[in-house]
Amino acid sequence: MRGPLVPPLLPPLLERPPVITLTKTLPAPDAAYRTLLGHTLTCAACRAGAACPTVVQLGRAWRKARR
Repeated sequence: MRGPLVPPLLPPLLERPPVITLTKTLPAPDAAYRTLLGHTLTCAACRAGAACPTVVQLGRAWRKARR
């Protein structure tokens, strides 16, 4: 019978790789435009020419990304 399983010891703090934190970034203009275009192609309200609050938000995000 084997002994208890023991997790490996962590290296000292100085030898650990740095922690990378991800921050929310604005999408690139191309990505924002593709998102807007993809929505307008799949949304029934957009295709019918009706008011769609999502397309308004996506349009604003695209204009903000272009700045």
